[in-house]
Amino acid sequence: MRRTWMVAIGVAAVLVLAIGGWWLMRDDTDPTSTTSTVSSSPVVTSPYDLVEADAAVDLGTLTDAKFASLLLDGGEGLTSYMIAAGQPSFLALAEAVASAEKVDGPTPATGSTLTFVMEDRVTVTFDLDVGAGVVGREGAVWRPNDDLAALVGAITARADDSSQ
Repeated sequence: MRRTWMVAIGVAAVLVLAIGGWWLMRDDTDPTSTTSTVSSSPVVTSPYDLVEADAAVDLGTLTDAKFASLLLDGGEGLTSYMIAAGQPSFLALAEAVASAEKVDGPTPATGSTLTFVMEDRVTVTFDLDVGAGVVGREGAVWRPNDDLAALVGAITARADDSSQ
């Protein structure tokens, strides 16, 4: 019988501690149940974050970009090329897109893209259709005055030459 009393007192003590802990941990201002879609973690931005330009971007500024990224869907997968500012192939491509004429037609849906990264980390991304010779973004389509296939071909050939 003495043992039964000891167990009963132990269970009561644990129960009192659990209720006391709950009482101390609860917050009187919070409702007992909440749902929220807002993250409680802080939002942190980095000086390396990139932001896409809006539709009204001046294409003439593309020649001032730090570099361009060319992502080509070649059937067996995607291949990425980076073209640094100052290279002749970069300047030719940037000038061709900057001076392109707006044309009617659907925005290319080939899976290939051309992205110019500006000095202020704003990106200007175009959907790219090398075969049709057009670039598009935000529902608008442009046809560069220069041969887009030749410009892209020069970039890929130079990358292929330097990888060997």
